[in-house]
Amino acid sequence: MNLQPTYATGVAVGVPGMIANEEKCNKVSRTVETAAGIAFGQPAFRGAAEHGAVAGATFAATGAGTADATNTGTTTITASPGVVAPAMQGRYTIVALATSATAPVNVMRPDGTVVGDGVVGTPFTVDGIGPVTLTNASTTVGDRWYVDVTYTANTSFIGLTVLNPAVPAVSANPDFYPQYFTGSFMTMGVMWVTAGGTVTPGQLVYWDPATLKYVFDATKIRIPNTVFDTGAVNNGLVKVATRLR
Repeated sequence: MNLQPTYATGVAVGVPGMIANEEKCNKVSRTVETAAGIAFGQPAFRGAAEHGAVAGATFAATGAGTADATNTGTTTITASPGVVAPAMQGRYTIVALATSATAPVNVMRPDGTVVGDGVVGTPFTVDGIGPVTLTNASTTVGDRWYVDVTYTANTSFIGLTVLNPAVPAVSANPDFYPQYFTGSFMTMGVMWVTAGGTVTPGQLVYWDPATLKYVFDATKIRIPNTVFDTGAVNNGLVKVATRLR
């Protein structure tokens, strides 16, 4: 019986999860904890066990607002502001720029980057944090407030899941590492993945948990230290470079 009578005119340049070239590459092994497994080419995050890994999930985080104990003024901050992507995990710092009940403020990310501004007494949302309200009581220049962001999903990025043709196929998920299997995850290197829209070389890489594709969209899940190495349109194969450039 002839099982495949026709063939494509050209072979695919790659498949999701395939290491793209011979640049310096590093991979680590982790035990898959996710019941449904982790698909080749998908991001993996630290699991519950010491060497466990779980598949990426929809963004989830909490925020806790506090005032600096050394503040001169009595202005307070929203105790539990909302948190959505692209908020970074860690401490955001808000600094008063004037002595006023309607003082302007700067907002700094956990890495120290000034990412936005607001005004005391008026709710504001910056970098996925908010709405935040600083009560318009007495505010002194230099007063500080904090929003501590804690991820409750995707807490610690491990790497991108490496294709391995030797993995025993599971009929429901043929291109996955199954649960309890030891998977390989790329922490540095260049990999083929699937684009979820038009992307261009050099753009930052985000992952869309709804489509399981990679995009340039700050409302999605940021893949740390990773850029698009080539361009592509929706559903096209594209190279992403992690911790190289």
